[in-house]
Amino acid sequence: MSEPQQTSVSTPEASAKTWNGTSLSDATIKEVQEAKYTYTQCVYKEAQKQGYTKINSRVATDAVIKQCEPDLAKIREVFINEGVPEIIANRYLKKTRVNMTRKILQSLMFAEAARKSGATQ
Repeated sequence: MSEPQQTSVSTPEASAKTWNGTSLSDATIKEVQEAKYTYTQCVYKEAQKQGYTKINSRVATDAVIKQCEPDLAKIREVFINEGVPEIIANRYLKKTRVNMTRKILQSLMFAEAARKSGATQ
């Protein structure tokens, strides 16, 4: 009985193209964090505007997120400049956008419900 021989699937060329998340410098991580903070601030400031209280919370959330999309694009720019693969950068942006959308939608729905119940004017 001979044992099957195991072959390595990983080739030197494949591992050279593989991106390693730990290869980002501290400066890059700080730059991404600052860009994300700017995006978060944009979303919160935009959501505070009075015009959004007069429309449906879902429509308002969509409008808020679209207004701040350029700030989110800055994060993508930082990642791409550092050599992060587009698919990974896009996944991070999608996660960030979805999380922020959930927070803002929840906040606007709460405010809408409070207005309808007569709690606030």
